[in-house]
This record gives sequence, structure tokens and C-alpha cells, in this order.
Amino acid sequence: MARSLAAVHDADIICLQEVERNWRRTNFVDQPAVIEALLPDRYCAYAPILDVDASTRESNGNVQNRRRQFGQMTLSRYPIVSSRILHLPKEDTADLPNSWCGAHETVIVLPTGAVRVINVHLTDITRTNRITQSLELVKKLEDALTEGGAWNGVETDPAAIEHWQFDDPAPPMPLAAVVAGDFNDTPDSPVLEVLRSAGYRDSWSLTTALTSFDATFKTNPEQGTFTDMRIDFILVNDAVTVVDAEIIADCDASDHQPVWATLTI
Repeated sequence: MARSLAAVHDADIICLQEVERNWRRTNFVDQPAVIEALLPDRYCAYAPILDVDASTRESNGNVQNRRRQFGQMTLSRYPIVSSRILHLPKEDTADLPNSWCGAHETVIVLPTGAVRVINVHLTDITRTNRITQSLELVKKLEDALTEGGAWNGVETDPAAIEHWQFDDPAPPMPLAAVVAGDFNDTPDSPVLEVLRSAGYRDSWSLTTALTSFDATFKTNPEQGTFTDMRIDFILVNDAVTVVDAEIIADCDASDHQPVWATLTI
């Protein structure tokens, strides 16, 4: 975990996927807690897209409550004023393992204004499922602008103000949006075309510093990948300007290569 974070810790905003707690493969470690401890100067929000029971019952009959979780985590130098899970459609693939996937929407208030950061992890099982997920994601992103922030209005009842905090400034739902993460599909796929058609631009394709290496997931026959692929993206809408983008080719902290973008709003 420390090695993975070392590769990205200088970023103002960090989007992590496959963050989990209470799984055998990671020795039942509470990864969100470890990440918070390793980056104590950051605001953190965890989105357990998959959340199932991992509790045990003690000999005295008491339940030791424990959740087995898997999802995305977003970290920021600036306040994360709201956070929510956007569940995306899941196909029943019978004997082929498939699980809930989704997006983690946060609203972050930067010195220059507020931005929505949508931390995405689409399924790796079928392209048809990824297409339905990307279509639903676009709909949720559009609906958010109509819904507004986590709440709206101003509480004026003194009794209500005493017990609730809706007199605090309401979190905004800004137009500026960054959609980043693991899409498990390539730039020319119909999955990415859904996002492009909705006005989201690939930050890598907009930069002037393109290199010959653009893979974010290298050949890995053990995982059924027989060629280098670019499947991780930082996409932006027209309210965000891309200054630069980079893929770190020589990082061995993960099976995915880190994707960086310098953006302004």
C-alpha cells in the first residue's frame, strides 16, 4: 500500500480503485484506514461499492460486526464537501463471476472553485455490461445538475437549527466535472464513445506531450491480457481545461500504470 501511494502522493486529487477491507487476499487489512494513516494531510472519502457481511458470532452470542467491502477512494488536499456512491447496472453472468460496480462522486472545493470528481471502476467481465454502465453513468451525471447538491435551501426554524446543521452552507453541484478511473476498455471502444458523445474529453488525447508509450495496463497473460492496453482515463467536460497529461510507464507499484493530468477550472 505504501509503495502504491508513493507513486501518486504528490497529486492534489487522487482517485484509487480496488480499495478493500476484510478480504483474505489482503490479509483482512482495513485499507481505507491504512491509506488515511499514510496520507494524514489529505481529506479522504471511501465508497464501498460492494458491501457484504463478514461478521462472526462469539461464544457468548454477541455478534462481532464486520463488513467485507470493495470500492473506490478519493483523496484531496482540499475539502471534499460531499460524497456519494453511484451504483451502475450489473449483468447476471451465471457461473461467470461478476459483482457490483459503480462510481464514487465527490464534490471538491478548490481555491478556484468547485469541481465534481467521479472515480470510476467499470466491470471487466463483458463489454455489453460496460456499455450499460457507461450509459447509466452519463445519465446520473446529467441528473445531478438537475438534482443539485446533497441538500438545498436554507433552514430558518431555530428549533431545527439547534438539532440539525442544514444551516451550514449547502454543498454545491458544480458543472465542472472530471471522470477518472478504470474503464476496462480501450479508447476506440463503444464504452468510451458513450462518454465522448456526452461531451467528456480524454485528457491524454488533448495534451501536447504525447509519447510513444500510452498503455496503462501491460501485457499480462495470467489476467487474460495479451497486449498492452490503455484502459484507464481522466476525462473532463468543457468546464475543465487540460494543461497536461502523463502516463507513468515505469511504475511497478500496481498492475495499472498511474495516469496524471494537470487541469484548471
